[in-house]
Amino acid sequence: MLLAPSPGAGYNSPVPPVSQTIRVTVLFFGRLKELAGRAEDSVEFSDATTIEQLFALYVASRNQEFAPWDTPLRSGDEVAFLPPVSGG
Repeated sequence: MLLAPSPGAGYNSPVPPVSQTIRVTVLFFGRLKELAGRAEDSVEFSDATTIEQLFALYVASRNQEFAPWDTPLRSGDEVAFLPPVSGG
């Protein structure tokens, strides 16, 4: 007795992509270098990450208080981008 192949089964059936981890180097220049306390950082994340998502890895503050990315800005606000905190 032969079994009929199920629909979509076989050698050419689509395989979901495997998410891979990549490492990128982030360079800081000028005032950002001073704020970060270093000239560069190395970050590891999934290969589907965008530059915007990379930037969001760094904490932001408004008027010396941590703030989420969707915080509205007002005239005279001071905004700082801080490197991620690493534990030890």
